[in-house]
Amino acid sequence: MPSLPDALALPLPEPRRAQLAAALEGLDRDALWWISGYAAGLARGGAAAAPPATPAAASPPAASLTIVHGSQTGNARREAERLAAAAEAAGLAVRVLAAGAYPQRELAKERLLYVVISTQGEGDPPDDAVALLEFLGSRRAPKLPELHYAVLGLGDSSYPQFCAIGDRLDARLAELGARRVLPAAQADLDIETVAGPWRERVLAEARALLARPAAGGTVTPLRVVPHVPAPAGPVEAEVVANQPLSGRGLRGVHAPADKDVRHIELLLDGAGLAYEPGDALAVHAPNDAAAAAAVLAATGLDADAEVVLGDARLPLREALRPARELGRPARPCLAAHAARAGAGALT
Repeated sequence: MPSLPDALALPLPEPRRAQLAAALEGLDRDALWWISGYAAGLARGGAAAAPPATPAAASPPAASLTIVHGSQTGNARREAERLAAAAEAAGLAVRVLAAGAYPQRELAKERLLYVVISTQGEGDPPDDAVALLEFLGSRRAPKLPELHYAVLGLGDSSYPQFCAIGDRLDARLAELGARRVLPAAQADLDIETVAGPWRERVLAEARALLARPAAGGTVTPLRVVPHVPAPAGPVEAEVVANQPLSGRGLRGVHAPADKDVRHIELLLDGAGLAYEPGDALAVHAPNDAAAAAAVLAATGLDADAEVVLGDARLPLREALRPARELGRPARPCLAAHAARAGAGALT
């Protein structure tokens, strides 16, 4: 037992002297120096009075969910944030990161990883996901036998490489030994029709895999994700400027004769829109009456036939103008027509 100063030099009663001697017994030099500094901090009443928190051996840190998004225009980021907010509300420990900010060295330590990633143009990844995808495709990528994962791909089915990046990422993680929570999901332009059910299913799987956080565990605080106007619930905006640019050579704008290029300003006060880097604005303009009439003529449909849009019932001719976009049919639309008409060539 270490020797202590005599009673006159150490103002402690005998029981406390014995307790102190027992506590110090067997400690090395570094530990004794640490205790001396800690005791000095207590005497000063300063910051050193609080010892560093040490987790109990029986209570390891709770397993957590990591959500990574690769986003070019902001859609994948928003879906990742919605998923993270729902996971936090369910009591799960969660963190959400952009693919470009994800520490690659931590991949081997992950136990549950959900990825939301878009495919651009002819099968290109988002700019912020290139480095992570290259790492995963290289020999440096670790084996991941302990990892559970799920991938939600976003894309446009009018392009041949629809959701190709999400599918490739899903396949590569499986090659590295990770285990799928769910098969890869592919969301078209109407993102929520796929993302909503996918979100519910992966959250249920996360709760089962992570169970409840250990006592004293912490949940990473996330900012509240506000309602984001979407095609299903757009906002209205006043046009405060509409200036033609075509034919003037203004700022180098030289449009073909059949194009009408304009500078348009919208008043968004009170719309609840907040812009961040990578965000995109979709403008929904009513279809021209002549275009709607052309669709009716080509299809032979009854313009007065009643159709149901959400909770509303209205004639088809009215539904074709403000409620639906007239343009190139998306692949799911063509597939539905092919199935209904029995025309396999359309698929």
